[in-house]
Parts: sequence; C-alpha cells; structure tokens
Amino acid sequence: MSPNASAIASKKTVAKIMTRDMVTLKVNDTLRLADDIMNLAKIRHFPVMDESKVAGVVHQADLLHASMRSLIEHPKDSLRQTLGEVVVRAVMTPATTVSTSASIQDAARIMVDKNTECLLVMEAEQLVGLVTRTDLLRELAMS
Repeated sequence: MSPNASAIASKKTVAKIMTRDMVTLKVNDTLRLADDIMNLAKIRHFPVMDESKVAGVVHQADLLHASMRSLIEHPKDSLRQTLGEVVVRAVMTPATTVSTSASIQDAARIMVDKNTECLLVMEAEQLVGLVTRTDLLRELAMS
C-alpha cells in the first residue's frame, strides 16, 4: 500500500464502510433457516443474537462443516432434515468486535490477527454493523 493510501485508510473508520442492514439469527434458530437465508440472500456471515445481546457469529464455513458432520452422523437423513435439528448455538463462534471509530487499517489488522472473515461493529453495547474482509479489501484497493 502506498504511503498516501495508508494515510487515507488510517483516517477512515469502519462506520463509513460497514453494512448496517444485517440479517441476524437467534441462538435457537436452526441451521436450516441459516442455510435458506444464505442461499436466498447470498449472505456469508450472520451475527447471532441472544435477546438484544450479541452471542456470536455464524459463517458460511461453519454451516458447511456442520452440514458435512450431520451427513456423516446421520447418513440416512436428508441434509435439510439434519440441519433442521441443529440450532445455531451449537455451531456459532465467538464474535470479534470493533467500535464504529476503529480505523479501516486497525480492523484489517484485527482480522488478520484473529483469522476471521468479519467483524461485528458495536456502538456502546449495541450491534450497529458488520464489516467483512471483502469490504476492507474493496476500500483499501480504492484508496
């Protein structure tokens, strides 16, 4: 990254590039629902909520691993049937969060350090957005 692009990225915050209109899941929703939404809406990451609190995140890869595991454990059942029996809480991972004031550069560094595909953006204790690696790469490429 050029010194100029680095300076621009360090000043821009995740609040400027985050997705605000998120689809969230509840901890007791099924993986079948997650799979249906992922396929219909082309979404790869879901914040998972327990009431109004962030409980974790489900990524497309989590769903793929759970699907494979379910097929192995229940070979006679259909995938839709087995996904309907597994709740999101069973496969979600802890969410990595940042504040709305985090710079794009800091967010990228956190993603690399935590080896995650997305960050949930928080303001106080409230979930206000989501930023993905793709969002950060797009922004850094345009800088």
